[in-house]
Amino acid sequence: MRPTFAALALLGTLSLSWESQAADWNQWRGPLRDGVAPTSPPLIESLPKEGLLPTWKYDDVPSGFEGGWSSPVIADGKVYLYSHQRIKLEETEPPKRKFPWLPPDKRGHLTAEEYKEYEVNRRKEDFEMGTRFYRFEEFLHCLDAATGKVVWKDTRPSSYTRFVHSGTPAAVDGKVYIASAARKARCFDAKSGDLVWETTIPGDFHDEFFMSSFAVVDGVAVAQVGTLCGLDAESGKVLWQLEGDSARMYHSSPVFWDGPKGKRIIANIGGDKTVCVEPKTGRECWRVESMANQSSPVISGDMMITYGGSRKKGLRCFKLQEDKAEPAWVYQGLSDSGSSPVIVGKNVFVQGERRLAAVDLETGKAHWRTTLDYAKPRYTSLLAGDNKVIYAMEGILIFEASDERFEPLIEARVGPEGRLASEDVIRKLVGLGSEGVDPEKAQSIFQNKVVKAGPLLCSTPALADGKLYVRLRDSVVCYDLTNAKGTVSAKTAPKGAAAN
Repeated sequence: MRPTFAALALLGTLSLSWESQAADWNQWRGPLRDGVAPTSPPLIESLPKEGLLPTWKYDDVPSGFEGGWSSPVIADGKVYLYSHQRIKLEETEPPKRKFPWLPPDKRGHLTAEEYKEYEVNRRKEDFEMGTRFYRFEEFLHCLDAATGKVVWKDTRPSSYTRFVHSGTPAAVDGKVYIASAARKARCFDAKSGDLVWETTIPGDFHDEFFMSSFAVVDGVAVAQVGTLCGLDAESGKVLWQLEGDSARMYHSSPVFWDGPKGKRIIANIGGDKTVCVEPKTGRECWRVESMANQSSPVISGDMMITYGGSRKKGLRCFKLQEDKAEPAWVYQGLSDSGSSPVIVGKNVFVQGERRLAAVDLETGKAHWRTTLDYAKPRYTSLLAGDNKVIYAMEGILIFEASDERFEPLIEARVGPEGRLASEDVIRKLVGLGSEGVDPEKAQSIFQNKVVKAGPLLCSTPALADGKLYVRLRDSVVCYDLTNAKGTVSAKTAPKGAAAN
């Protein structure tokens, strides 16, 4: 039978729809939630001599402890970014803390029981100060991906949490989903910014914060909000929640897997476990001891990679079936508290401590391992496109996705105007190019004007159609990585300006 014109048109529409979605970076870690831009155009392999200016820079985004660590997502020509802002009340001044946070090397004078009591008092003091001297607001920013101009911005009062909330939006089928503070889940119309629904996830709330990001599959929005839960994507109705203390998790984000009997949700949960469930019902297909923590699982075909917060827990590989996940190998050469690996071809690229490694997906053997010249790289996840791996930590590192050797192509810092350039160029721009500068003063200038002005720790860039969208300390920038000449001038999008 010859295909009809309507059938061919439908096929073409579906093909275009997939290509459009694949070119976007519409949710945490991209369209397939694996850190890969599957249809990336060729990317530059070196920077112009004087660096690369961003095509635009949007400055109205406080970050870190004042605005969170959410990552940008890109869908249908728009950038979506969530921020949970702690705003000091001007007429008040917080007193000196009686119970400040103690780093591990300052706890030696306390017994285990004394430290436990200290932490209870510290958390109580944090709550009292946070609710008395600050107010909290949530923002969902929608920007034009080409210009950085504001299309719309939703603003609403929010709640105190110990750390400001930092989930990443998911932009799917014309809607934007976000897991907000105080166990709130919200859905917005992607074009207008109108609130479609708001749901409070059942469970206790005091001051907990959640970093998990919604995965939307088969009409169900799934995230970790105290526990793994599924909501009807159209109405916000809670369809199911995993029960039990072992199901509790706050920060890891779920991924999806095309299993032999349909799409499945896979997520790291409490107790160092990873679970696989049916999206619509929450029915558990299997549960495995993965030793994973706050990172997200990574799926490649029927292989699953999990990553733990210690070398003992390690990088682990499992072969997936409908009713079980069988251990394949363990690599214990590094670890990280929250960074997620990326798979390119037959290799797993992973960051941990101050190291990067390429690990064979089939065997778990390391092809190479290298040491990074960064102070404390952690939390931020790797991403990939055009057979290149990108790591945004204190600057931008781009290297070949090769199993032969570590081959950096671009090692850059972020300087004035968001300029991406070599460290030598940036040092000159911030006044450190000449001799005679006091070393201690020079180090302070470099830390404050370069390192702290670079990519935001914990946040992961988005790579869509060759453009790299990076959240900096107090802004978002867009770099055209297909533009080798770097002649585009930086345009700062005005605060509150609407796109035409």
